[in-house]
Amino acid sequence: MVNPTSPDECRKLIWARVYQQLLHYAVPDSRNNLDFMSFTPDFRGSSSAIDRVIGLPCYKSAEVLLITPDNSLEQLRLRALKDGKKVLVATYRLRRGFVLLHPGKISADKYEMAACLDGMEKPGIGQTVTLMQMRNESLEIDMCAIGGLAFNAQGVTIWEGHSLFEVQWAMLRDMKIVHPNAPVIAVAHACQVVDEAELGLESVKPDESGEVQCDYVVTPERVFEVEGAIKPAEGIDFAKLDPKALNNIPPLQELKGIRMMEQIMQKEGFTQKEEKKPEPRSAEEQMGISMVEKLMKGYKV
Repeated sequence: MVNPTSPDECRKLIWARVYQQLLHYAVPDSRNNLDFMSFTPDFRGSSSAIDRVIGLPCYKSAEVLLITPDNSLEQLRLRALKDGKKVLVATYRLRRGFVLLHPGKISADKYEMAACLDGMEKPGIGQTVTLMQMRNESLEIDMCAIGGLAFNAQGVTIWEGHSLFEVQWAMLRDMKIVHPNAPVIAVAHACQVVDEAELGLESVKPDESGEVQCDYVVTPERVFEVEGAIKPAEGIDFAKLDPKALNNIPPLQELKGIRMMEQIMQKEGFTQKEEKKPEPRSAEEQMGISMVEKLMKGYKV
C-alpha cells in the first residue's frame, strides 16, 4: 500500500477501513441507523469492555467522571451512577452545555433514564451546569471516558465523531475543573483499534494542536495501556478558535465572557486596596459582560 502524503489522508484512509468493518458490529441508532457521521454507535460486546473499565484502579478511585455522550458509553454512565459516582455529560455538540448527574439527587429507579441521552435532561434527572457553577462548587473530574470511531493502540484518536472531547477538555482545563493528568479511557470495538503497520502506514502521532492522547484504550477483549500519554495543559486559545465554534457552543461563549470579566476586574483594580476610578470599557469588554449576562439567563445568546 502506498503511504498517504499527509497525516489527514492517513486518518481518512484508516477510517475508511474501519468503517467497512464497524458496519458488521455496530448497533443501529433509533434515529440515525448506521450514519456514523451523526453519532458514535454502541457495538456488540460493549458490556465486556465496560466490565474492563470498571476494573481499572482509576475508575474505582474516581468520584467524578466526565463521560462523553456516545451510545457506546450508556452502560458506563449507568454503572457509574450505581457505584455512587457523579457523572458529567456534554449535550449533543455542546449546544446546551453540560449536564451533571448526581446519584444522590436521582431516584435509583431512574438511573437508566439518567444514563440515556434522551432521559438525562428530563425534569428531576440531570442538572444543567455552567462552567462557573462547576468551578464555584469545586467540581473536580478524576477520570474521563470517551467513545470514538477509530483509535490506535497508542491512544491516539484517529477519527473522533461528534463528542468534541478535545474542546471539552480545553474548557475544563481552562477552568481548572479537570487535572492535566486525569486518566482518559477510550472504549471501542476491536475493529476500531488499528495497527497502522498492518496497513502499511506510519504510526499516527498526537501532534495536532490540542490533541488529547488516551491513557487506556479498552475493547471487549483487552486493555491497551499507554505510557506517558500527552495531554495539553493549557485551555482555549480564542485567537485560534473557529468563529463558528464560538457562535454554536454556549460554554465557549461563557468562557470568553469569564475571561473578559476577569480582565476587567484586574484592569479596574478590584484586587487593590486603594479605590481606583474605573477606565471606560472597550467594546470587547462590554461584549464580554453582555455574554455573561445572557448566558446566566439560560444560554440564550
